[in-house]
Amino acid sequence: MKPHKKKPRQRNRPRNKANRLKNLENPNKSVNEEEIVESNELSCLEQTEQKESLIKGEDTDDDSMPELFDEGNDYLSNTNQSSSSSCKALENLENVLKKNIQKLNNKEENLSEEVETTSKAEFRVKAAFKNTEISTEVNNEQNVFIQNLQHQIESMMANGNEDLPQTIMENLKKMLNQAPISDVETSDDEEEFIEYIYKPRKYFLISLCNLCKCDLCSLNGMVQCSRCHLSYYCSQEHMKNDIEHRQLCFALKQVADDSGEHIFYKCSDFTAEQFRSYRIITIRRVEAVVNRSLTATEQELILFGRLCCYANCREYRFDKLINCSNCGMISYCKEKPQHLFNDHEKWCEAFQLFKQLIIHQEKFGRLEPQLPKKILRDLPSNCCKTKDIYKKLNINLTENNCEYAALTQISTVPLTSWYTLKLCDQLRDNHELTIHLIGAEIDFEVDILHKWELFFLHITPALKRLNVVFIGPELNACNISFDQLKKTKCCRFCRKNKRTVNYYFVAKIYHEYCRTDEFLKPNLICFFNAGLYRSTGYNMEDTWPETILFASQMKVPVVVTAYTEYEMPLDLSRFLQESNRRLNVTLPPHLNPFTSVKPERNFISDDEVPLMFKNYYCFVVE
Repeated sequence: MKPHKKKPRQRNRPRNKANRLKNLENPNKSVNEEEIVESNELSCLEQTEQKESLIKGEDTDDDSMPELFDEGNDYLSNTNQSSSSSCKALENLENVLKKNIQKLNNKEENLSEEVETTSKAEFRVKAAFKNTEISTEVNNEQNVFIQNLQHQIESMMANGNEDLPQTIMENLKKMLNQAPISDVETSDDEEEFIEYIYKPRKYFLISLCNLCKCDLCSLNGMVQCSRCHLSYYCSQEHMKNDIEHRQLCFALKQVADDSGEHIFYKCSDFTAEQFRSYRIITIRRVEAVVNRSLTATEQELILFGRLCCYANCREYRFDKLINCSNCGMISYCKEKPQHLFNDHEKWCEAFQLFKQLIIHQEKFGRLEPQLPKKILRDLPSNCCKTKDIYKKLNINLTENNCEYAALTQISTVPLTSWYTLKLCDQLRDNHELTIHLIGAEIDFEVDILHKWELFFLHITPALKRLNVVFIGPELNACNISFDQLKKTKCCRFCRKNKRTVNYYFVAKIYHEYCRTDEFLKPNLICFFNAGLYRSTGYNMEDTWPETILFASQMKVPVVVTAYTEYEMPLDLSRFLQESNRRLNVTLPPHLNPFTSVKPERNFISDDEVPLMFKNYYCFVVE
């Protein structure tokens, strides 16, 4: 850019007496230089007012950046243009500033729009700081920059500063060379990550109103649906207003009429296994009537209906039953209180917790407990259960049972994996670990990916790189954008120390994945709640034998968990049977010290264990 040449000074008076006399003789033809200055100043003020109105809200043309810079260069090269043209160029340059600020502000919105949501899941882009969020702070800085620049320009115009064009271009370049919003870091507490959040479904409970979900135990009475006799309400009005139930209700009534007076008519003679089969058959019959698959919530009206809990009774008539006064989740005959099985006290508290979680979910949505931020410098060698780790991480163990249960549901997967590797003495010296999760569920293992950093990387000081591979043919049933999930970032401290967690998603059967070029050799293989003993799996086929064979050939620790104590010996027997080599049982079937304590209802063996827990029991083989 050529330097701006200084204009020669102009005097307001004619230089000699002859010219002064000439002006006096021809007053109409002379022009006072002071009047010219005043008119130029008024013109600049008008331009400034137009300029301010433009900044406050008027639209500008969407010119490209090269064209905008050409306008500025033309302005600088034309040093002889009038003051009004100078103001016009100023206005154009401020338009440049405004448009580029808008582009920077829209970057974050454009990034978030790329993340798609589904009916069962939602993505969230989080930015947690001590005081303010990134976008707010950057926007404030840009607004202050614009305001200061505007005041500076107006001041320079008022003082007649000759370096005004050069100053404008320097400030424009300074703003355009700023780093993008996504790269701004404000404090050590910054945490940016994209995570999958499972959106929990609705539940049917006999002790909650089917419409408003209020607790029927606190009321004097409950109202039964007059048509299907399977759903319950706090009032007649709520029964009439439950529009969502009507289609299912008519179908249940039709199936009940074909079976007798009630869906559960003459079920007292069934064995536990026959009664489970009967409920599955009834669901298929109802689906045939409505010509669609029933939702999980609709199925629960049939799977967990209000019946006498005594297996040889199964009384279904509404007026002959009474609910447990504490949990309200179990019913028995009024005239035969002995039908309430003796070990209900063992489960009653867990039933109450289950109901509290459902009520909280209905009122406030998904329960999200406070997650830890502490990073341990030493491996916690003496921590042998969940509460020990929580204390090390400075997690407040409040009396809120619901919050604690939700937190254990999040932490059980990484902590169980960590516990297994700790048993096998692989945490002290390994700087990189790879974990395979076979039969991974999108709403369990993948839910809140950030947990792998918080409950594994942060408590393993020697570890620099953690690879987590989620494997399963039904992994992408909800069409999740795995490319977005792979962008999950660790905290700023881990990034600074080059510690990472990498996520891989393989929507295949495990032995198919083992044959691919993308295969990563594992340090640990996990079968979480897989049900290895069952002979039916994906597409109603038994794919476990080949998968177990490939897993046993890796010669690495394998951890298997189950919902109940009943399933563990069956899973162990199946695993040893399908392996082609002798395995060392490092940990026999054992209560998992890092289990989830969030209860879920059990249909598979409900006559013996009415509630189940994720990763409740486990065993480890090598």
